[in-house]
Amino acid sequence: MPEVFKAGSVKGESAEIKKLLGESFSGSSFGSCIPRPHRFRFESQQDDETVLLLGRRHLVTNLGWIAMLCFAFVIPFVWGEFPFLKALDGNTLVSITMLWYMGLIFFGMQSFLTWFYNVYIITNERLVDVDFIGLLSKTVNVAQISMIQDVNYTQKGILASFFNYGDVIVQTASEQRTPDTHTETSAFTFEAVAFPDKVASVISQLTEEAEKPWR
Repeated sequence: MPEVFKAGSVKGESAEIKKLLGESFSGSSFGSCIPRPHRFRFESQQDDETVLLLGRRHLVTNLGWIAMLCFAFVIPFVWGEFPFLKALDGNTLVSITMLWYMGLIFFGMQSFLTWFYNVYIITNERLVDVDFIGLLSKTVNVAQISMIQDVNYTQKGILASFFNYGDVIVQTASEQRTPDTHTETSAFTFEAVAFPDKVASVISQLTEEAEKPWR
């Protein structure tokens, strides 16, 4: 697995950002939206750069592949109901069962690691969107805060409204297109993130601060 995260420390932020991070993210995100992540650094982080927010897709978005995994887990218990498998000898059936469960383990690990390592990072200087494609390929989109032009968010569906997650879409002055963005509105589309309205507020506040001298 490529190295994305390293241990380290972070420095403080403005009073407005501190207020947003302290008050707005008090609800539960099931660990998928972490303000001021403790002892967290990413591989290209500068010494004077502060990580304000670390997030990934909301945990509830994993229910689909988890349900599929649970259903597939019990299928070997009904091997005998399949006529073409009844004709196989016991050793062959055991081998097929072992291969089946090995495949399920690989599928589960890949699904979890893909969710865990597909992250968005908001610092006091830039946005970083890390997208893993499988386990051997990644795309990293980076934009300076000063290049951000517009921020908005959307929520669709009952689950998104109930668990409070949605897509945060960031438009930059020089919109970049990468292989991972062919289905996205922007290179900086943070999909299914917790507290999308609050994440958008943090980015907007950073943009406002970048447009005036720091005090």
